[in-house]
Amino acid sequence: MLLNYEDLSPIKKSIEVEIPSDLITSESRRVADEFGRQAKIPGFRPGKVPTQVVRTRFAKEIQDEVMNRLLPRTFREAIADRGVEPVGDPHLQHIDAFIEGAPVKYKAEFEVKPQFELGEYRGLQVDETPIEVSEHDVETMIERLREQASSYRVESERGLEDGDYAMIEITTSADDVEPETRAGHFRLGEESPMPEMHEVLRGRKPGESGSFEKTYGDDAQNEKLRGKNVRHEVALKEIRVQEKPEVNDEFAQAVGGWESVDQMREVIGADIRKHRELEARRKKQTQIGDALLSRHEFDVPETLVEEELGKSMQNYARYLASQGVDIEKAEIDWQKVRDDFQPEAVRRVKRSLILEQIAKQEKLHVSDVEVDAEIRRAANEAERDFAEVRHRLKHDGGYEQLRTSLAQEKALELVMSSAVSR
Repeated sequence: MLLNYEDLSPIKKSIEVEIPSDLITSESRRVADEFGRQAKIPGFRPGKVPTQVVRTRFAKEIQDEVMNRLLPRTFREAIADRGVEPVGDPHLQHIDAFIEGAPVKYKAEFEVKPQFELGEYRGLQVDETPIEVSEHDVETMIERLREQASSYRVESERGLEDGDYAMIEITTSADDVEPETRAGHFRLGEESPMPEMHEVLRGRKPGESGSFEKTYGDDAQNEKLRGKNVRHEVALKEIRVQEKPEVNDEFAQAVGGWESVDQMREVIGADIRKHRELEARRKKQTQIGDALLSRHEFDVPETLVEEELGKSMQNYARYLASQGVDIEKAEIDWQKVRDDFQPEAVRRVKRSLILEQIAKQEKLHVSDVEVDAEIRRAANEAERDFAEVRHRLKHDGGYEQLRTSLAQEKALELVMSSAVSR
């Protein structure tokens, strides 16, 4: 059956295969019988259509179905003893015409997972991030909660003071620039790209205004104002004073459902610690990944890189959509985005292959129970039926891919647990 096998590169192979005529004949009979049981032809009862009529009426469809079945089957059998693990589908370079009673030869190229020797992966050196949560950290978070729970009252008896919010209308004008008026607000005394606005309004009351001139450089955000001396007239429309709630048990109950201020502080401190532990873990994972990459050099299949790039592009598109960007209308240079993502996609694929190899070396098996538990978790999170998701993954190969991914996670845990601090 296998006529020729050629190494085009460490990750790219070529084969020539001949499908025997007797195998094609037997598969053709099987497919024709299946078509006959389902065929609906005028003048014949369902399931009673003569075989020759079926073969004549559905000749092209039968041939296509026979090849759809035999090509992947004979491909797998042809490379079974070659010790390679194909990725993606093989690319047909040539295939003979289908002639009844004759063998069919085809040539295909395909990519395989790289074979490489594992370098050292135990005892890798990493920089540990100390996890500390201070009283100041907790107070800062409580202050944010006070900000969010604040109320605002209108002040009309006094002038604008630091910390007040100024509701304004600002009119911008310059030579050869049409005057433009827009509304906005700012907090007096906070850092601002236009500190002059703070100075002209400090101490003024609602209804009063001030003006200032500003010369813009060639890097100004507004193209119309670049290199121009611009006049800004600012009218103070309203003063709003922020009133923060007191930190007491009522406040704790209102903003988080906590029973007391003490419980609030305890929970906030624990949340900050958990967040920092996760961040420290991510940093450690990054260091481990970099260390593994530096110890292993090999080519990666383009098929796997393309799959990873596809995931990155989809995630980026979802992120843009979540920010209110209309993907169809936005002028996005997707080729540039793709080019920017490509190096990291290669790195992720290489890390995954290294971890997969470590999992095999360490015999880190993942049981069906573990795979099913992960499917159930994801299904519950997405509010989908577990049995339906599992069936789909079993059907499209995703089940074994998930098993491999979980084995890689086990390998990463092993490498991280054996790492030592620098």
